[in-house]
Amino acid sequence: MDGPVEQRIRERIRSFDIPALLDVLAASGYGDAELEYRSHRTTVRQSHLVHDVQFVHTPRKRVIITVNMGLFSAQSPLPSFMMRTMDQLDHDRLERFIGYFDHRLLEECFSGLYPERNSALLPGWPEAARDRLRLLRPTCPSTMHWIFTKAFPDAELSVRREVRHQQVPAREMRLGSSALGEGDSMGGFANIPTGAMEVRIFCAEPFSSNGSPWATEARRRFETDVLPLLSETVLMLTVILVMREQEGILRLERASHLGYDALQEPASEAQQVLLFSGDTSSHQPNIAAEG
Repeated sequence: MDGPVEQRIRERIRSFDIPALLDVLAASGYGDAELEYRSHRTTVRQSHLVHDVQFVHTPRKRVIITVNMGLFSAQSPLPSFMMRTMDQLDHDRLERFIGYFDHRLLEECFSGLYPERNSALLPGWPEAARDRLRLLRPTCPSTMHWIFTKAFPDAELSVRREVRHQQVPAREMRLGSSALGEGDSMGGFANIPTGAMEVRIFCAEPFSSNGSPWATEARRRFETDVLPLLSETVLMLTVILVMREQEGILRLERASHLGYDALQEPASEAQQVLLFSGDTSSHQPNIAAEG
């Protein structure tokens, strides 16, 4: 019997494209070995790609994905006499024989739509992607805006350059062959102005699209999607989350009247949350997790 996730997939099957469907199935525990592609046998052109999804639990766990393209579809390259022959036969051995090649062709076709998702088609794609990102100069405001737009498509962004006074260790001052004191005579650090960048993420609602508070969701997206891309770039970066609409805090006051006063009041000013401040090159990606 199908679970709630499988039922939800079947209800919205015509809204899926193949990469999104494969991601949902992979998150549900269905790998490439459990996928079987079939083409919808019809002579009428269909307006959607995915026709049906069947979850088979016995004798082994697998998924049958029926699409409106392939050897049995309305755009089939097979000659018409072969279709008529299969209609006249009282067994489906010929259909199963052609279905094997249909599965292989559809599998290769969908893999070629997004070759970067298959390491066998484009080996070394992650390394090449990082090299292209270096050519785009991540320290450029336009590139930084593009990177954050990919991670925060549902928020407004502001990217600008700024000057930050960075503290660097200062060596002690020596007079002749003697050091003045045990530490540094002129201070342990020197403040040097350096170029930096500030990114502000503006949110109009207190909760993101997945229901999580923006303060939690924004930090997760930044640490997962953005910061690993900048780990090889020396950049002083400040990321600030600005929440324009905040739910008020319940207060018990002598002048308030229960049942008449609103329990929630809009915040008088936007709240700011500091997500990151420092050098992006100090971030070390988790190599074990990526492998």
